[in-house]
Amino acid sequence: MMNNIIRIIDYIGYNGPVILFASTFYFLLQRIPYVIAFTFGSIVNTFANEFLKNIFREPRPPNQIPFIDHDQLIGTHYYGFPSGHAQSCAFSIAFLVFTKGPETAIYFMTAIFITTLYQRWKYRRHSIKQLIAGSVIGVLIAWLVHYLTEYYIYGYKHRWSFI
Repeated sequence: MMNNIIRIIDYIGYNGPVILFASTFYFLLQRIPYVIAFTFGSIVNTFANEFLKNIFREPRPPNQIPFIDHDQLIGTHYYGFPSGHAQSCAFSIAFLVFTKGPETAIYFMTAIFITTLYQRWKYRRHSIKQLIAGSVIGVLIAWLVHYLTEYYIYGYKHRWSFI
């Protein structure tokens, strides 16, 4: 029973980017400019991750533990810096925070984010450094996309703040 619960938690962590993208998208549905910006920003975030992996070419940690994607480490997925899972999750949560999304949703999403980070570390897919770097980059891209969206919607007249 306990092994099944742990396995479910691992699956949640592995699928964290998809869960958090869908959650953020849902909570932004009533605010169309932000939905568009979030979707576009997610694409930019993904390309930025691929670009950075190609630049740094830092390998993943040794002795990885097999999980779902064990045999899919080809191309830029071979590299571990920065973590794409961490970057994607951090982007989704940060964008929702910057758009003042529901507080309870942000807490729930943060728990999934932490689960994702732990899962990636547990299966030795990423080092702590790779996870932190991905998280920071995701937050920075979310901030930039949100800032540009605010500027486009409100121009200089709107006072923009972090939270």
